[in-house]
Amino acid sequence: MIDSRKHIKAAIDDFLAIIEDTQIGEEERLVRLRRSLDQLALLQHSVNYTFDGKDYPDAPGQDFTELRRIIAHRFPALGYYNVPNCVTQQIAETKIDVGDAIDDIADIARELYDVQWYWTNTSVDDALWHFKNNYWSHWEEHLRTLQLYLHRLDKGSDEQETH
Repeated sequence: MIDSRKHIKAAIDDFLAIIEDTQIGEEERLVRLRRSLDQLALLQHSVNYTFDGKDYPDAPGQDFTELRRIIAHRFPALGYYNVPNCVTQQIAETKIDVGDAIDDIADIARELYDVQWYWTNTSVDDALWHFKNNYWSHWEEHLRTLQLYLHRLDKGSDEQETH
């Protein structure tokens, strides 16, 4: 059995390194981002923790405006994209919302910076609880719509294959 905690921590650190590392080229950064999103989505299935009920302090948080500015600089080719307002109902009649890749990355990063802080300053179980809880309640949708957007950019076309 793999040590999922070690892999989860490494995946979090890798995602944040993609944002922080100034030496990565734009193309490599996008390739690594796609791979990192896949890893995070897969590893969230392996999260196991023991909820201990301790009253830990909150993570200090990130300056979202500054984080967004850095991410926009690191990913200049990314921008807005379409997201269906309703996926399982109103087939072919749903409204379209606008997604923002920079906002998606910033939201995921902010959550993962918090998890990284909890990992170091509270307990691993507390960090894993925040990882899993916040994935399901907030950043999963950012991750999934961002994955589709990146897939379409990489494919070079918005045309869907007909089956």
